[in-house]
Amino acid sequence: MKHTSKSADFNDLMDKNFLAEENIGQESYHEGLEVGRARGEQEGYELGYQQGIQLGKELGEIYGIVVAQQQQKHTEKVQRALQQLRTSIDQFPRDNNPEADIIGMVESIRNQYKRVRILTAGKVGKTTKKVKDASSNSGVAEKVKDLSF
Repeated sequence: MKHTSKSADFNDLMDKNFLAEENIGQESYHEGLEVGRARGEQEGYELGYQQGIQLGKELGEIYGIVVAQQQQKHTEKVQRALQQLRTSIDQFPRDNNPEADIIGMVESIRNQYKRVRILTAGKVGKTTKKVKDASSNSGVAEKVKDLSF
């Protein structure tokens, strides 16, 4: 019977050893998962922050153009398109709402802005700058450069 008890003791030791290795593996997995999530959250935050700034700048520029153009004389169709675009930007979420379709809303705003540009033959949102042109025969002359997109 001593032989059996030694076998049982050996089997118990092997089971404990196996379970210890498995427990260490589980603990390491969970620790690695937590570290990975923390790093991913930080990287995601930084990426989202940068893209949010760019998006805010783009929407702010469009909004400024729309408000300025609403002060100008346009056809009723153009005025409606400008108001619709302004309303879309006003309704854009200002908080982190996971239910909001931000990508869809941005695309809609960009398409509305393109429509306004088409309706006004590209005059809305057109940016120009006077630049010196040394290529003329009479020396330095000023030339208007179109900076619109």
